[in-house]
Amino acid sequence: MIDLHTHHERCAHATGSLRDYVTAALDKGVKVLGLSDHTPMFAEEADHALPPVAMPKSEFPSYIAEALALKEEFARSIEILVSTEADFFRGRMDPYSRELAGYPLDYVIGSVHMFEGRDIFDTTRWETVEDSEAELAAVKGRYFRAVAECARSGLFQVMGHVDALKGNHPKLGTVPAPAAADEMLRAIRDAGAVMEVNTSGNTKAHGGWYPEHDLLERAHHFGVPLTFASDAHVPERVCDQYPEVVRVLHDIGFRTWTVFRRGTPRTVPLA
Repeated sequence: MIDLHTHHERCAHATGSLRDYVTAALDKGVKVLGLSDHTPMFAEEADHALPPVAMPKSEFPSYIAEALALKEEFARSIEILVSTEADFFRGRMDPYSRELAGYPLDYVIGSVHMFEGRDIFDTTRWETVEDSEAELAAVKGRYFRAVAECARSGLFQVMGHVDALKGNHPKLGTVPAPAAADEMLRAIRDAGAVMEVNTSGNTKAHGGWYPEHDLLERAHHFGVPLTFASDAHVPERVCDQYPEVVRVLHDIGFRTWTVFRRGTPRTVPLA
C-alpha cells in the first residue's frame, strides 16, 4: 500500500501531527507514505498570507526538518517521502521554484485550487453559472486546460485532484468535456508527471474519487502513470478506499503505481 498525499495541523484545516499520520500508516500496513502538506504562499509578501489554507513561510523549514527526522526514525518500518502540495498560479511560480529548490524533496504535487479568481470548493461560485450542460462543460473544459497548464510548467511530479472542481457541484461530474480532458491527460504524460487517484471526494458533496471513472479509462488509453492519494486531513483517512481503487484500476488495465525518490520516478506493483 502507498499514499503520496497527506496533510497535518500546520496548514490549519487538517488535524493531527506528522507523527500521527506516520503512526496511522504503520497501523494500516502502508509501505510508502508521502508527507505533503500545503506550501506557504511563497508569491505573497506576508509571512502568513492565507492562514486557513497554508502554513506561514517561517514554518516551512521546521516542517521539512520534522518530516526528514521521521523519515530517518522510521526507515526500518516504512518508507517516508518528503513532499509538499503547491498551488499553481499562472505567472507567479518563480518564488515557488526558488524556495522549493532549497529542500531535499522527493516530489512536489501541483494542484489548481484557485480557478478564475475563486477557490474551486467555494459553493457560491455556482450561483452565477448557468446550470446547463453546455455551460458546465465549458467551465469544466477551462478547468482541465488550467490543469494542463500546471502540468506543462514542469514544476511538478504529481498532478493533484485533477477534476476536483466537481467537488461541491455534483452535476459537473456527469458533464463530458472530452477534448479538454484529453488535452490535460496528454499534457500530464508529456511533462513526465503522474496523475493521482485521490479519494478525498467523499469529503465533499460530489462523493467518489478524483478523477472520475471516464478520466481513468482515458488516462490508461493515453499512457498516463498513476499514484494513490488519500489527501488525508485526518490521520484516520490514510489510504482510505485503497483496496477499492486497486480493484477498479486493475479492471481498467493498470498494473503499477509510480512513486518518487528525490524526483526520480519508480514503479511499484498495483497491489
